[in-house]
Amino acid sequence: MNRAREHLRLMLTVCTILVLAGLGGCATSGERPELNPSRWAPAAVQHEWQPGPNEQALELEAPAGGFDKSRPAPAAVPKYDLPALIDLALNRNPDTREAWEAARAAAAGWGMSRAPFYPTVRADSRNGYERILDQVPKHWGTFKNWSSSDLLTLNYDLADFGRRDAAARSAREQLLAANLHFNRKIQEVVFAVEKSFYLLDAERANVAAAQAIVRLATTDRMAVEKSRAAGLATKPDVLLARQREARARYELETAELGVSDAQANLALALGVRVDTLPEIESFGGQTVPATLGGAVDGLIDLAMHERPDLAAKVAALRSNDAAVDLARASLYPTVELSSYYGIHAFNYTLSNPPTPQFTAMAPEYAASVAVRWDAFAGFEHVNSIERAEADREASRAQVYRYQLDIADQVWRAYYAFATALKKYQYAQALLRASQSAYDSNFGSFKRGLATIVDLLSAERDLADAKYTMVGSRADLLISAAAVAYATGAIPPQARP
Repeated sequence: MNRAREHLRLMLTVCTILVLAGLGGCATSGERPELNPSRWAPAAVQHEWQPGPNEQALELEAPAGGFDKSRPAPAAVPKYDLPALIDLALNRNPDTREAWEAARAAAAGWGMSRAPFYPTVRADSRNGYERILDQVPKHWGTFKNWSSSDLLTLNYDLADFGRRDAAARSAREQLLAANLHFNRKIQEVVFAVEKSFYLLDAERANVAAAQAIVRLATTDRMAVEKSRAAGLATKPDVLLARQREARARYELETAELGVSDAQANLALALGVRVDTLPEIESFGGQTVPATLGGAVDGLIDLAMHERPDLAAKVAALRSNDAAVDLARASLYPTVELSSYYGIHAFNYTLSNPPTPQFTAMAPEYAASVAVRWDAFAGFEHVNSIERAEADREASRAQVYRYQLDIADQVWRAYYAFATALKKYQYAQALLRASQSAYDSNFGSFKRGLATIVDLLSAERDLADAKYTMVGSRADLLISAAAVAYATGAIPPQARP
């Protein structure tokens, strides 16, 4: 039995040498995703995937590393501004986590696709004792046997006419598509945070405007009541002023509800519970964008180069192209090397009549080369090629359609920004004119030269102008962010 164990150790040593030789020479390139697949996936959930400097576009590796599950959230600050909110979302939003894990799974899938480049080694060891009652000539006997069978099997595909290469290429392109999809998901999260932040800021501004309108309505009501006391206004005038004040307070409550809704939307974009939403800093008097810094055709060209989701579609097309090669390879045979080596050891005795104990140990081995070829499989091979080619052409059409969609998105975003910029400028002029008109009507009313209807109408126009100004400012900020999103821009916080 000891000799059997020695032989088994020898066989394991031989197979280890064979596997190491496979690591050094069986693969067709210098890449080893099967050893560390996460090296080719995005390095961290909060940073975009970046190609390495030594490979061609769309065929590049990400920096080594992995997501640190113990990574804390960004350091607490008194109030979160927009960059801090983006950083928080990149760490907490489940959408980026899901896309990141999908990219890591695709990296592992690429590593799995490399397995056929290596030999497969299997060790089997069966050891046991059996006691059998059997009939020997003219009487019964008992057969007792101790046995040990140790077997080591090695199989390797000598030739498969491109099957392994095509499957590995397809898996690699799927990994690239997953990495690029992760980058686009980061852009989606950033845009959602920007949009939610600007809308929250606008709702807060609406509350401030509504509070100002309430103060104006209260001032107007008090002025009318004073005029009524002096005999210069009628009771209907007072009722109209009170009605306007009640309407202003009603609109204030609606504006405050809008803040709550905007906070819920922002929490969803950040990936946090709304009851744990941090205190948000107001956008305040910061300047709004006045230009995009480029013509629409230049922005479309930029989007064609920068959009990761378009690059992901190209990677999917190339994966389908590899699938065509895999289907064509099925027309050819495979050549497989099979071998095994083992030791069979046993000892047995037979009672009645008693026999001496027989002990034996002998090696077992074999080697063969098998050629397997499905010469006819019910037209399966031909139809699989047809299907793979059709899938590839459909993917090619999807890429072209996606290019058209991207051009359409950039075009619409560009002119939406241009329109929002003009509307913002008009809103500024409208607010200035409405404020001047109200001030003039209020002064005239106090001197008895204007009616309460004139005053309340001017107040209503001023309120509308304030709300218009808030809405146009939010539209301008969101439209500028939409242009960046349409062109595929990555914020600095997301870059490793």
